[in-house]
Amino acid sequence: MTISAERLSDTEIKVEETIYTFDGKDRADAFQQCLGSDTLDTCTRHHAPVSTRAATTTGGPAEGEPGSIISPSLGGMP
Repeated sequence: MTISAERLSDTEIKVEETIYTFDGKDRADAFQQCLGSDTLDTCTRHHAPVSTRAATTTGGPAEGEPGSIISPSLGGMP
């Protein structure tokens, strides 16, 4: 049973909608390899992450952050 995992960095791996953070590259590697043959529950028990967090999957710019704002010229002579 292979579980799809996306490597985000040396110490972070995204599985489904959760990002698992490890204290080192070796632990993250072991966790990712475990996912190839075991269940997610087994891998998190044998290769415990330091922390987990929900992965954000929203697209586009974050709300409340404006894009480029250009004021129109009023024309005329200064």
